[in-house]
Amino acid sequence: MKIRVRTLRIGAREFRWTAELCGHYDIQRDYHRCVRIRVWGGGKNGRRLLVDLQSTDPGPWGGVPDSAHPTPACVRAIIDYALEHGWDPTVVGGRHELGSEAGVEIPGFRITDRLRSMQHLRS
Repeated sequence: MKIRVRTLRIGAREFRWTAELCGHYDIQRDYHRCVRIRVWGGGKNGRRLLVDLQSTDPGPWGGVPDSAHPTPACVRAIIDYALEHGWDPTVVGGRHELGSEAGVEIPGFRITDRLRSMQHLRS
């Protein structure tokens, strides 16, 4: 599946972002719908912002997660939080990761560390 690159403008700055849908089964074999977000703000060589989200809505069938997708407003909240907490997108190379300890509110999602061991997903 092709991943679409989207653009978000905040003031005079332009950020590019992608959202890759995936899932995770926990020890009890419960399925968790996740979205891997990647953001670039300093061009293709700038420091990337990485954050993994887990849907908080159980969906219409109970244990089966919903089909919600992060909106530009969700990504804006993530970017604003990351900029306030040390992310400098103009630095060449590297990455800045937000983990489950991040205190950003994202409607319908929470930040998760569940996907860190999933090497098949793009980093």
